[in-house]
Amino acid sequence: MEFVKLVGPFAIFFIMYSLGLKLSFINFVDLLKSPKNLIGGLICQLIFLPIIGLLIVSFYPMPNELKIGILLLLLLPSATMSNYATRLVDGNVSLSIAITTICSLLCIVTIPIGMKVLFELIMLKPIENFDVKAVSLKIFIIITIPTMLGIITNRYFNYFKERIVLLFDKISMILFLFIILIAVYQEKSNLGGYFEYVGIVAPIILFFVLLVSVVFTKFFIDGIDAQRSITVECLLQNGAMGFIITAQIFSEISYVTPIALYALLQYFVLAFYIANIKIVK
Repeated sequence: MEFVKLVGPFAIFFIMYSLGLKLSFINFVDLLKSPKNLIGGLICQLIFLPIIGLLIVSFYPMPNELKIGILLLLLLPSATMSNYATRLVDGNVSLSIAITTICSLLCIVTIPIGMKVLFELIMLKPIENFDVKAVSLKIFIIITIPTMLGIITNRYFNYFKERIVLLFDKISMILFLFIILIAVYQEKSNLGGYFEYVGIVAPIILFFVLLVSVVFTKFFIDGIDAQRSITVECLLQNGAMGFIITAQIFSEISYVTPIALYALLQYFVLAFYIANIKIVK
């Protein structure tokens, strides 16, 4: 995990800066004029997903490290790639970007407090060596600050932003995969039997995330484009962020095995979702 601890903060700083570049205040104001879909998307991302994690770790027996990893996974904001994926499914890109950005900015509160509360609900004891204030500060430095810098760049240096945003998206994806693959390779001898649990649990999580988001959006979200956007937002979790935040808090790679496997499998499920939409068309 030393590689992730050293290199990870620089990578996630870049990734979150790239996210901030996409936020347009004009689009955001338009969404607030009719906020039903935005509120619905935030409810799905910030409330329903953590509840799925809580239920899974409550009923499926596994080591505490994996329970923590799963709870963190479902407290993460959506991946920056969700905005690109929304375009592929003809979704509402402005809504997608707004949900991703709001959840990313809120994670300074939602991740540390959510992990503490959810874990104590299950285990009836606190997470060892877990300092909410320290975690919030680290998230603020590597997540909130670069996101705000990206928003400022988009607002005041729009010409510069237009030239680099697509390139930065591609670099962000490469950095994300690079960090996961290097970390897993370096720590493969320490993984033990954790993948025996995660290999079963990760597909279960993906199934319920997709099911809940599709059902919820069908009945409570207006417009097919918004429904697809929110489904993609819920499906694609920010694995790079989860990987790096976990590395800053814990020393064992076992905590991130659910995040790593989910982060890779989610794109296969996304491909299935996209193919299904194209067939229905």
